[in-house]
Amino acid sequence: MEGLVISDVLKDLITNIINIVLLFLIVRILAYKPVKKFLDARKERIAKEFSEAADLKKEAEEKKEEYTRLEEESRAKSSELLSEAERNAKKAADEIIEAAKENAAQINAKARENAKKEYDAQLTSAKDDITEIAFDISRQVLAREVTDEDNKRIADAFFEKYNTAE
Repeated sequence: MEGLVISDVLKDLITNIINIVLLFLIVRILAYKPVKKFLDARKERIAKEFSEAADLKKEAEEKKEEYTRLEEESRAKSSELLSEAERNAKKAADEIIEAAKENAAQINAKARENAKKEYDAQLTSAKDDITEIAFDISRQVLAREVTDEDNKRIADAFFEKYNTAE
């Protein structure tokens, strides 16, 4: 019986080995290759997505750097433009003030000139009036001999004549 037992065990062992090999081949053909193919495709897709993500990250960093650079440039340019506008505004204000000062000086000079002309005209008119009055008095005095009473009457007539003229 011992021989039988070994042959049954051997027979079972061979059957099991054949079953395992067949099961291995069937699993390999039906499940392993498609699963491996699926896993390889998934692995490639994940690697591709990681690569694309790295590229996008790199591109985003480049765009961020470019944006930062452009922002700094625009701030510098706006600061420069603001400074230039302030300088231009100050220059324009200074020019306006200078023109106003010159205009005021011209107006002042013209007013002084007009006042001088008016003064000279009034002075000339006063001189003419005084000369005429002096000639008038001289004529009256020379026309006859003057007494104190005549002097008083002439002075009264003079003041009466020129008081009413005002």
